[in-house]
Amino acid sequence: MIPENAAYEEFCERFGTDEVCSEALYQARWPNGFRCPACSHSRCYLISTRRLPLYECVSCKRQTSVTAGTVMEGSSTPLPLWFRAFYLLSRPSGISSSRLSELLGVTYKTAWLISHKIRHALQQADQEEALTGAVRVETFNYGSFLYLDAQQPLVIGAALNEEEQPILVKIKQPDPAHVHSRRRQIEKAGIDAFVSEHTDGRNVRTPARFDKSLPSLTGFKRGACAWLNFTFNGIGAKHLQAYLDEFCFRINAMLRDLPVLNRLIRLCAATNTLIYKVLIREKPVLPVPWRIWGSRAKWKGKHLSAWTA
Repeated sequence: MIPENAAYEEFCERFGTDEVCSEALYQARWPNGFRCPACSHSRCYLISTRRLPLYECVSCKRQTSVTAGTVMEGSSTPLPLWFRAFYLLSRPSGISSSRLSELLGVTYKTAWLISHKIRHALQQADQEEALTGAVRVETFNYGSFLYLDAQQPLVIGAALNEEEQPILVKIKQPDPAHVHSRRRQIEKAGIDAFVSEHTDGRNVRTPARFDKSLPSLTGFKRGACAWLNFTFNGIGAKHLQAYLDEFCFRINAMLRDLPVLNRLIRLCAATNTLIYKVLIREKPVLPVPWRIWGSRAKWKGKHLSAWTA
């Protein structure tokens, strides 16, 4: 098991070669021994003439790289840099792509793509587990209170224990079709969609809009907003969900006392890569309000005029 609390310098020294990282990745991908992805046979020949080892199945002869079928597949970034990224994104505060590019010595675009490929693995894991038992679902907004018409409405749901403390948390963007775009309010269809997609639907409480929030959820709402603003200087609607899932991944690991780094590496070893074209393609999001006014400057001017009137 990879040490969770090692200092960054110690981690870099320990996982500073392709050989060490390849072995750690092998253990994360096949903890019970090799399994051919084509025929599930358990025996293989090791081919070590390349930079990264290949495993040739004894039965079907398929050759499999240690990075094939992982978020690292097809990447030219060395494995030690990937492992440093795993470490840095597993830290409680996360890391911005600009800071990651500095620490890894790569371009901003490369650091941004690495970060999103890792978040893609965390999102796949989030989709596999539903909220069960006693569940509380609430809404809140992310964004500046000075510009209410630009806030992003969100849904937070939590599975609760007997003391009404969260044991599993999810924060999701609603479908834009389920939001009143001018008031930035989630309609009932949005709440129903969250319940259907992310809970077992058996014991779900959805308080009215102006009911008091559950105190144990208030901290997660504020924490998510503060983290997005202080770490990344704010995140737009297009990629917001990936960052929310990253936030919830670490929160849920903390609530369950799970090893964040080791779990993150296992997920990245078990998730197919996310290609750049898929990452940047258009997604349905709420329209930005300044389009109505022609430009962001005119939109801000409208608000300034209202405040100073």
